[in-house]
Amino acid sequence: MTNQWQNIGISPEERFLELYFEPESEQFLAHFYQQLEEGIGVKSLYARHFTENEYHKITPSGKQLTYEDVILCPESKKIFVNVFKIKKKQKKYLGYEWNSLEMIDTNTGEVTEVLKAGQLDSEIPYSKVWITELRLSRQKGEQLVCTMAFEKKSKEGKIETEHYICKVFTKTGLYKRVTKLEDNAPRTSKTGIVEEKAAVGA
Repeated sequence: MTNQWQNIGISPEERFLELYFEPESEQFLAHFYQQLEEGIGVKSLYARHFTENEYHKITPSGKQLTYEDVILCPESKKIFVNVFKIKKKQKKYLGYEWNSLEMIDTNTGEVTEVLKAGQLDSEIPYSKVWITELRLSRQKGEQLVCTMAFEKKSKEGKIETEHYICKVFTKTGLYKRVTKLEDNAPRTSKTGIVEEKAAVGA
């Protein structure tokens, strides 16, 4: 399998995760994972027009950012990607921190930062909010359905995190909470703060 991927332009160190087809730009989008150490790694995206023989990377080739869940936008040549930053001190990997919500034009390869860490306004009693997972695109990407995390301090001074299904409006950067998720509801393992190592490619 490694040789087959290498023959079509994919780095042999990367492991295939998922394949998408973006009909408006007629491109295949391949999601890959590269492990940096046990439980820590980065995800990236490659694209190939259906008439081409090889893939080309459309996300930056670095070891600091991981391009997580991918959402296609019907009737438009763009996708949204949730981006996390890998936290590292000296040579030790510490975990993940939410970095940004980015839009990629699959026709031109142009990357636009829609939201970045610190831009999402937190509501009382929350002190920090971030996007943990992209779920669905609506209105040609003007509205995204996401899972979002809201961090607050309890009366005892402990940090607590609550998760909600939210609507995010990409033109304004505003959001609206829709449904609170229970503690046992499935959600992504990464958070908006430095955490213990969690498997990215599992």
